[in-house]
This record gives sequence, C-alpha cells and structure tokens, in this order.
Amino acid sequence: MANSTTEAAWADFTTRLAVALERLEPETFLVLSVDGDATAAGLYVQFARVGTAGLLAEAASNHYLAPSLALTVAQEDGLTAIGWIRPDGGPATGRNFSRRWTAPVPVTAVAELAVRTLREVFAAAEPEALRYRSGAFPGRTAPVPSPDLGIEPDRPEPRHGAVGRLAWPAGEPAGVTPAAEAPHGQDESTRRLAAALSAFARGANLMPDEDGDIPIRVGSALMFVRVIAGKPPLVQVFSPIVRDVDQTPALLEALNDVNRQVLFGRAFWTEREIVVAMEVTAIGISPEQIAFACVQLGNLADDLDDRLRGRFGGNTVFEEHHQLLN
Repeated sequence: MANSTTEAAWADFTTRLAVALERLEPETFLVLSVDGDATAAGLYVQFARVGTAGLLAEAASNHYLAPSLALTVAQEDGLTAIGWIRPDGGPATGRNFSRRWTAPVPVTAVAELAVRTLREVFAAAEPEALRYRSGAFPGRTAPVPSPDLGIEPDRPEPRHGAVGRLAWPAGEPAGVTPAAEAPHGQDESTRRLAAALSAFARGANLMPDEDGDIPIRVGSALMFVRVIAGKPPLVQVFSPIVRDVDQTPALLEALNDVNRQVLFGRAFWTEREIVVAMEVTAIGISPEQIAFACVQLGNLADDLDDRLRGRFGGNTVFEEHHQLLN
C-alpha cells in the first residue's frame, strides 16, 4: 500500500499534468514513459494536440513493444477497464490503446486516466520513476515550452519497438557511422536528412537506390525517403502498397474516402500503383519528424493494402518486401 508521501507526490503530479495538458499547444505532443527496471522500461502514455480538434491520448500496445516488454492479457484488460479503447489497426484508432476528447478537453480527467495507467497498469511506483518528452509535429517552427511536471526529461537510447511513439530520442546516438553522412557537395537539406535518418535508423545502411531514394525499414514495412527541391524544400516519405492495379472511378472514390478520414499522409494511384505518402519540411528536419512520418504511413499502409487489393485486385507490395528483408 502506498504511503501518504507517495500519494501526495502522485496528487501533485496529477495536478501538474492537468495544467500541462491545458497548456499543450496545437501541433505539439507530450510523452510520459516509465523509466524503471527492465520489465517496465519502454511503456508510455502520450498526448497530442492536432489543430483545434481537441486532444488525442495513447497508451502503449504490444504492436510497438518488444516481446520482453509485452503487456499481459491482464494488463490489456486493465487498460480497457479504466477507459482506453482497444486498437483495431484502422486509421481511427491506430495501433495503440487510445482516447480522443473534443474541446473543451476535461484535462483533470485525462490526467487522472494517465496516472491510473502509469500506476495501476504500467506499475510506476512513484512520479520520479517517470520521464517526459515534448515536441512539435512536422511543419511547426515555433519553440515548444517545456512542461512543469516535476520530473526529469527523457534521454534514453532508442529501444526496439519504440518507433510507435510520437517522440523519438533527439541527438546523434552512438554507433552512427560516417558512411551515413551525406557526401560533400550535397545541399543543406540533403545533409540534414542524412543526419536525421542516421539518428533515426541508428547506423543502418542508408544507401540510395537507382532513383536516388533512400529505402528504410520501419518494423516490417519498407519506406522510401527523398528530398524534393523547392522553396521551401520538402522531404517526402512514401511507400507503394499495391501494384498492378487499374485506375477506376471506384478506386479513386475509395482513395478519396481514405484521405478524408486520415489526419496525416495520403493515399493515391499512380502508374498502376497505390502509394501512401507524406511530406514534411526539409528545413531543420529531425529524427522525430522522420519517426512520425514513418509511423503514420506504416499504420495507414497496414490498414489499406489487403483491403484495397481485395476490392480492386493487384498485388500487395509489402509482403514481397518483407520476404526480401527477413
């Protein structure tokens, strides 16, 4: 049983979190992770303000956790029992346990849900066992104020499976080799992209293909990354998901329906392929932006590939990529 000091600490943290959520600005996020022993590390609750539509919250699921960190059935049931919606993999719920609130957001109730999750399900003994990370989504250039939560910021090395998080550890992690840096003479956007990809992929072989696109594996998916020249320059992340499919009015209508539902990314038909893609500004491109784009597109692709092939024919590209990569 928790003592009075611990209960007071959690009450103080709940109040601080409610204030931080109230002050969370549009297009920004906040992640709370358990930084304890090996059985708890990697578990997280995260929040995002998307425009003025309210607040999205997510709790970690096994889709993004390494097997050693996997939630038990009792923990999954515990999440739904206290109010989380179980993921179905679609664009509405994604791959994590989730909740959405429209404005005005009941920030005290949201903070209480998060604290129950961290304490009762993820077994955080005290607020000091938590770490936080905050930041902005692609396209926002204004600085993001640090929340006053009374805990330390998160500075871990990336963990296996953590790509599902909205946040990604910043800085240049150990193990990045000079080969991943852009060759001398390439423009600033390309050099920044190379550095961001190196930090995100932790020293993976990032060699461009014959088209100049950089293939990068994210979980079981294969993405391609390229710089698009312009003012401002853009970084495009894309992945073909179904090929050998004909353009029809029904297909275009289905893709239009998809694009009306998703908040980030888009799906389109080109040269007998269905492709999912997202563009972010290349100015100051960061590992967080690469992670965000890859996660969103991976979720979208997982939801669409078999469903669209079943309706419109063709061949899914992901399975062939999986066989080549595994």
